[in-house]
Amino acid sequence: MLKRTYPAILLFASIIPASAQAPAAPGKPLPPEPMQAKVKAACTQCHNTSRITEQHLTRQEWFAQFEKMEGLGAVIPDADRDAMLNYLVKNFGPQKGAARKSASPAN
Repeated sequence: MLKRTYPAILLFASIIPASAQAPAAPGKPLPPEPMQAKVKAACTQCHNTSRITEQHLTRQEWFAQFEKMEGLGAVIPDADRDAMLNYLVKNFGPQKGAARKSASPAN
């Protein structure tokens, strides 16, 4: 019995890590601006763009996300860091989250 189940366990075990790292779907598009390609390249190696577009963080919170993601293997060039942070705060800062909430119909 072990000879039959071992290959199945091995196959299943190899699929789980791969699926946990690969984005399931492209997600929502990022706004077209000069930093779009760099943000997309740095952030979508492990997850889709919805992970970005659904957050509405302050500059400090986005910076903390950079630190966290770099610890997990993301590559964020120092030369692009400020411009990428500006892009994220402009398009996905707390004010954008407030604007979306106020545009939602009241129940």
